[in-house]
Amino acid sequence: MVALIDEYDKPILDNILNGDRARELCEGLKNLYSVLKDTDSHLHFVLLTGVSKFSLFSGLNNLNDITLDAPYATICGYTDHDMDTVLRQSP
Repeated sequence: MVALIDEYDKPILDNILNGDRARELCEGLKNLYSVLKDTDSHLHFVLLTGVSKFSLFSGLNNLNDITLDAPYATICGYTDHDMDTVLRQSP
């Protein structure tokens, strides 16, 4: 099985100013994503995207975070070139 979970953190971020609600959503998402652990033998490729690094995946000890890996920089984040050009501070 192949899975794409885009913006896994959006419900939390949408409620980040409401601490109780954000914590509730975080717990709910932990339960939802724990299903991945239970189906591990059937998973071949799973890509989770988000803009934050919440600790929702503590039960998943087989994740490989490729965020800062050079071969994946163009799909997972900013490259050195992006930092030097697009995100450069104005003089």
